[in-house]
Amino acid sequence: MGSIEETPQVNLKTITKTLNDGTKMPILGLGTWQSKPKEVEEAVYHAICNSGYRHVDAAQIYGNQDEVGNGVNRALKDTGLKREDLWVTSKIWM
Repeated sequence: MGSIEETPQVNLKTITKTLNDGTKMPILGLGTWQSKPKEVEEAVYHAICNSGYRHVDAAQIYGNQDEVGNGVNRALKDTGLKREDLWVTSKIWM
């Protein structure tokens, strides 16, 4: 029998795409659309602190920007990360 090669583990949360201006954007992010009230803050906090996410997708129309911001702020405080370590996508509809 032949040996089975181990497939290297790829952490999608650390893979980035370099944009035209040289900025590196994480390709995988936590979506916050349709997140339940009172739960999205904890989801954002957990994603950053415990799961290694560095990209959060949000939008004004979702109506949860305060909770998303609270989760991000708590995570930054507790992890020592800086705001520039995170990519936060936001959208405004008119």
